[in-house]
Amino acid sequence: MTENLIFHNSRWRYALLTLGGLVFVAMGVFMIVTEGKWGLGLVSIAFFGMCAVVGVWQFFDTRPRLQLSDAGILDRTLGVGLIPWTDIANAYVRGINHEYFICLQLYNEEAYVRRLPPLKRRLASANAALGFTMLSVNLSGVNLNPEQLLEYILKQSAAAQVQPPISPASP
Repeated sequence: MTENLIFHNSRWRYALLTLGGLVFVAMGVFMIVTEGKWGLGLVSIAFFGMCAVVGVWQFFDTRPRLQLSDAGILDRTLGVGLIPWTDIANAYVRGINHEYFICLQLYNEEAYVRRLPPLKRRLASANAALGFTMLSVNLSGVNLNPEQLLEYILKQSAAAQVQPPISPASP
Protein backbone atom coordinates (compact mmCIF):
# COMPACT_ATOMS: atom_id res chain seq x y z
CA MET A 1 0.00 0.00 0.00
CA THR A 2 1.46 3.33 -0.95
CA GLU A 3 -1.22 5.69 0.30
CA ASN A 4 -3.16 6.07 3.50
CA LEU A 5 -6.76 4.95 3.60
CA ILE A 6 -8.63 7.55 5.63
CA PHE A 7 -12.20 7.22 6.90
CA HIS A 8 -14.31 9.93 8.53
CA ASN A 9 -17.51 9.96 10.59
CA SER A 10 -20.75 9.48 8.69
CA ARG A 11 -22.28 12.94 8.59
CA TRP A 12 -25.68 11.44 7.76
CA ARG A 13 -25.68 9.33 10.94
CA TYR A 14 -24.81 12.25 13.17
CA ALA A 15 -27.36 14.52 11.48
CA LEU A 16 -30.01 11.93 12.37
CA LEU A 17 -28.70 11.68 15.94
CA THR A 18 -28.94 15.47 16.28
CA LEU A 19 -32.44 15.58 14.83
CA GLY A 20 -33.61 12.72 17.05
CA GLY A 21 -32.16 14.40 20.13
CA LEU A 22 -33.91 17.66 19.31
CA VAL A 23 -37.25 15.87 18.84
CA PHE A 24 -36.96 14.35 22.31
CA VAL A 25 -35.92 17.70 23.80
CA ALA A 26 -39.11 19.18 22.31
CA MET A 27 -41.10 16.33 23.83
CA GLY A 28 -39.56 17.09 27.22
CA VAL A 29 -40.56 20.75 26.91
CA PHE A 30 -44.06 19.63 25.87
CA MET A 31 -44.32 17.40 28.98
CA ILE A 32 -43.40 20.30 31.24
CA VAL A 33 -45.65 22.89 29.58
CA THR A 34 -48.78 20.82 29.03
CA GLU A 35 -48.69 18.19 31.76
CA GLY A 36 -46.49 19.77 34.42
CA LYS A 37 -44.21 16.70 34.52
CA TRP A 38 -41.07 18.56 35.53
CA GLY A 39 -39.00 15.56 36.56
CA LEU A 40 -39.45 13.48 33.43
CA GLY A 41 -39.39 16.56 31.20
CA LEU A 42 -36.09 17.84 32.63
CA VAL A 43 -34.48 14.40 32.41
CA SER A 44 -35.57 14.16 28.77
CA ILE A 45 -34.28 17.64 27.99
CA ALA A 46 -30.93 17.02 29.71
CA PHE A 47 -30.24 13.56 28.28
CA PHE A 48 -31.43 14.11 24.74
CA GLY A 49 -30.00 17.62 24.71
CA MET A 50 -26.58 16.07 25.34
CA CYS A 51 -27.24 13.55 22.53
CA ALA A 52 -27.96 16.47 20.20
CA VAL A 53 -24.77 18.25 21.31
CA VAL A 54 -22.71 15.10 20.63
CA GLY A 55 -24.42 14.76 17.25
CA VAL A 56 -23.56 18.34 16.30
CA TRP A 57 -19.98 17.91 17.53
CA GLN A 58 -19.48 14.72 15.52
CA PHE A 59 -21.23 16.17 12.47
CA PHE A 60 -18.71 19.01 12.27
CA ASP A 61 -15.68 16.94 13.33
CA THR A 62 -13.53 16.69 10.19
CA ARG A 63 -10.64 14.77 11.77
CA PRO A 64 -10.01 11.28 10.37
CA ARG A 65 -11.69 8.63 12.48
CA LEU A 66 -9.76 5.65 11.13
CA GLN A 67 -6.50 5.54 9.17
CA LEU A 68 -4.86 2.53 7.55
CA SER A 69 -1.31 2.98 6.31
CA ASP A 70 1.82 0.97 5.59
CA ALA A 71 2.73 1.40 9.24
CA GLY A 72 -0.51 0.05 10.73
CA ILE A 73 -3.94 1.04 11.91
CA LEU A 74 -4.85 4.21 13.80
CA ASP A 75 -8.33 4.44 15.31
CA ARG A 76 -8.73 7.83 16.94
CA THR A 77 -11.51 6.56 19.21
CA LEU A 78 -9.32 3.83 20.73
CA GLY A 79 -6.85 6.31 22.11
CA VAL A 80 -3.76 4.07 21.98
CA GLY A 81 -2.09 5.54 18.92
CA LEU A 82 -0.82 3.62 15.94
CA ILE A 83 -0.99 -0.17 16.13
CA PRO A 84 1.63 -1.60 13.75
CA TRP A 85 0.54 -4.48 11.54
CA THR A 86 3.27 -6.63 13.11
CA ASP A 87 1.56 -6.32 16.52
CA ILE A 88 -1.72 -7.80 15.27
CA ALA A 89 -1.85 -11.57 15.82
CA ASN A 90 -5.45 -12.01 14.66
CA ALA A 91 -8.76 -10.20 14.34
CA TYR A 92 -12.45 -10.99 14.06
CA VAL A 93 -15.74 -9.15 13.56
CA ARG A 94 -18.23 -8.90 16.39
CA GLY A 95 -21.57 -7.14 16.13
CA ILE A 96 -24.29 -6.06 18.52
CA ASN A 97 -27.55 -4.57 17.21
CA HIS A 98 -26.07 -3.91 13.76
CA GLU A 99 -23.11 -2.03 15.27
CA TYR A 100 -19.87 -3.72 14.27
CA PHE A 101 -16.42 -3.94 15.82
CA ILE A 102 -13.14 -5.38 14.61
CA CYS A 103 -11.73 -7.17 17.64
CA LEU A 104 -7.94 -7.03 17.54
CA GLN A 105 -5.91 -9.78 19.14
CA LEU A 106 -2.52 -8.20 19.76
CA TYR A 107 0.76 -9.87 20.64
CA ASN A 108 1.37 -7.43 23.49
CA GLU A 109 -2.09 -6.13 24.31
CA GLU A 110 -1.10 -4.96 27.78
CA ALA A 111 1.42 -2.48 26.37
CA TYR A 112 -1.42 -0.74 24.54
CA VAL A 113 -3.90 -0.98 27.42
CA ARG A 114 -1.35 0.75 29.69
CA ARG A 115 -1.55 3.80 27.38
CA LEU A 116 -5.23 4.26 28.22
CA PRO A 117 -6.51 6.52 30.99
CA PRO A 118 -8.06 4.65 33.96
CA LEU A 119 -11.69 5.04 32.80
CA LYS A 120 -10.92 3.73 29.31
CA ARG A 121 -9.03 0.82 30.87
CA ARG A 122 -12.14 -0.14 32.82
CA LEU A 123 -14.23 0.13 29.66
CA ALA A 124 -11.71 -2.08 27.84
CA SER A 125 -12.07 -4.69 30.59
CA ALA A 126 -15.85 -4.49 30.20
CA ASN A 127 -15.40 -5.10 26.46
CA ALA A 128 -13.47 -8.28 27.25
CA ALA A 129 -16.24 -9.44 29.62
CA LEU A 130 -18.74 -9.05 26.74
CA GLY A 131 -16.72 -11.28 24.40
CA PHE A 132 -14.80 -8.54 22.61
CA THR A 133 -11.08 -8.00 22.86
CA MET A 134 -9.71 -5.27 25.12
CA LEU A 135 -8.98 -3.17 22.03
CA SER A 136 -11.65 -3.25 19.34
CA VAL A 137 -12.08 -0.90 16.38
CA ASN A 138 -15.58 0.56 16.65
CA LEU A 139 -17.12 0.96 13.20
CA SER A 140 -20.22 2.81 14.43
CA GLY A 141 -20.58 6.02 12.51
CA VAL A 142 -18.14 5.00 9.77
CA ASN A 143 -19.39 3.80 6.38
CA LEU A 144 -17.31 0.62 6.06
CA ASN A 145 -18.09 -3.01 5.35
CA PRO A 146 -16.80 -4.84 8.46
CA GLU A 147 -16.00 -8.07 6.61
CA GLN A 148 -13.97 -6.25 3.94
CA LEU A 149 -12.09 -4.28 6.60
CA LEU A 150 -11.38 -7.48 8.53
CA GLU A 151 -10.04 -9.12 5.38
CA TYR A 152 -7.80 -6.12 4.73
CA ILE A 153 -6.47 -6.06 8.32
CA LEU A 154 -5.71 -9.79 8.28
CA LYS A 155 -3.98 -9.48 4.90
CA GLN A 156 -1.81 -6.54 6.03
CA SER A 157 -0.98 -8.23 9.32
CA ALA A 158 0.01 -11.49 7.61
CA ALA A 159 2.16 -9.63 5.07
CA ALA A 160 3.93 -7.72 7.87
CA GLN A 161 4.69 -10.96 9.75
CA VAL A 162 6.57 -12.55 6.86
CA GLN A 163 8.69 -9.56 5.88
CA PRO A 164 12.20 -9.75 7.25
CA PRO A 165 13.23 -6.86 9.47
CA ILE A 166 15.12 -4.05 7.78
CA SER A 167 18.75 -4.17 8.82
CA PRO A 168 21.06 -1.16 8.73
CA ALA A 169 23.45 -0.99 5.81
CA SER A 170 26.88 -2.29 6.68
CA PRO A 171 29.84 0.01 6.12
